[in-house]
Amino acid sequence: MPEPEDELGPKIADAFQTKADAVRGLRERGLAAEARRRIRKRRQTLIAGAAAVVVAFSIGGVWGAIGGPSPIATSQDSSSSAGGSAKEAAPEVPATVTPCPEQHPVLTAGGHEAVPLGTGLDLEMPVYGLQACRYRVLPDNTMLLGSQSFNATTAQQIVDAIKVLPERNPDLPVFKCAPELAKPSEAIVLRFDTASGIREVWVGYDGCASAGFFTGSRTYGLYAAPLKLFMKGTVRPTEGTYLDHLEGW
Repeated sequence: MPEPEDELGPKIADAFQTKADAVRGLRERGLAAEARRRIRKRRQTLIAGAAAVVVAFSIGGVWGAIGGPSPIATSQDSSSSAGGSAKEAAPEVPATVTPCPEQHPVLTAGGHEAVPLGTGLDLEMPVYGLQACRYRVLPDNTMLLGSQSFNATTAQQIVDAIKVLPERNPDLPVFKCAPELAKPSEAIVLRFDTASGIREVWVGYDGCASAGFFTGSRTYGLYAAPLKLFMKGTVRPTEGTYLDHLEGW
């Protein structure tokens, strides 16, 4: 028997409402699931990106905005470059100081002015250090009396102070003495380190024949300015014929 029309209407409406609720529930659950999926995917992307950055920094690269590595100079490259520049800029400097020899040609040369050929210093050459050697040069008494080392700065100052001097100091006396008295009792040898090896300047301040700085090719007068730069410690004489008439040394 057919149902009355007034009862059929509400049932149809309830059925549609139930279907709609079911569809809405499915849609909401789907949207929620999709949202959770997207959140998981975004989290995974962020984790993967962070891991990539860690790896990039661990191998020394820095990633730019487009994802490419920006090269950074390593300490080895920098040191190699700096080392090459320093090697080109710095002159060859002797690594060690050569000590004063116990037996030196000045002991037998017959005078502080007799510098052997090829031994003397060209005062225009750069110098990198100095060993000052004071010797007793009497025929029956020869020995090393003292020595003193100086760095490149002081060595160059001594050279600069010598090379501006005239050939003779006119304030010093000219002695007339017998040959046996003319010989000095001591002399100083300045042994300079250069790129060509040891080069010397012999210094005469005793006896009565001559005084000054001798290179074998040039003679420079005896003045106090260079003397006071290296006459220190055991290199400093207690007296000398010309020193007794020279002030300021």
